[in-house]
Amino acid sequence: MCYTCRQMKTSLIVNVYNRAAWLKACLAALLHQTVRPDEVVVADDGSTPEQVEAVKGFLATFPIPNHYCYQEDKGFRAAAARNMAIRQATGEYLLLIDCDIVLMPDALEQHLKRAEHNRFLLGQVAFLDQSATRPVLEGAPLNIEAMEALWHAADGSHIAESERRFEKNRLLRALHLTKRHKPQLISNHFSLFRSDMVKVNGFDEAYEGWGLEDDDLGMRLYQAGLSVRSVFREARAVHLCHETHKPERGRWVSQNRDYFDRREVATYCKKGLRQDS
Repeated sequence: MCYTCRQMKTSLIVNVYNRAAWLKACLAALLHQTVRPDEVVVADDGSTPEQVEAVKGFLATFPIPNHYCYQEDKGFRAAAARNMAIRQATGEYLLLIDCDIVLMPDALEQHLKRAEHNRFLLGQVAFLDQSATRPVLEGAPLNIEAMEALWHAADGSHIAESERRFEKNRLLRALHLTKRHKPQLISNHFSLFRSDMVKVNGFDEAYEGWGLEDDDLGMRLYQAGLSVRSVFREARAVHLCHETHKPERGRWVSQNRDYFDRREVATYCKKGLRQDS
């Protein structure tokens, strides 16, 4: 085990909205990590009382220290939910994932092996179909063998092409020839030092409704001087199938897109981990 993995306190932050069964599978996989997180912080973006009860029920007996944070349901507010959890987290290093992600046994260790100040790490996922996902949600044991079986059942055919595009954009960024948010931060699982997240004041909570809050974070991390590295192949993960909560495009694109496309974007957002009065 690497020195970093032994010495650094790590917080895993997972966001959820009305997907208790998916979250339970996500957390069950953490018990079989070669390096476990020191704590788990669940960010609930306004789940129903029944879903909240289910989440609190299995967190009460979950063997990894954990915290549960809840905000009222006022629509899709992933940025605010994640900031809420980051404020509660006590780790030096943060791994942020979605509740529909199952990390393979060495995924967290792979993140930690490559952790550096002034750099964030981006992961990718292979996709499970409904038939492979259903037994997991119905409570099938999720041990190491089962997790590896999920990996082999998942469709990861896009990962090589995603990595090619990522490296192309990384080169273009070094030459100052790419868009200001490329390579794109996709938030299914990514990691960075807490101190680097604080540099940009976390997620910008001005993003409400679906989309672009993670692109915005990536853009501001670049502006703060951070570099990026892919762990697409090393930190394996699978995505559990589900219906999407994503609304019709017209309901969100004008609000968030106009804000994202503004000419001047402050690196340290006003409405973030700390908010201007």
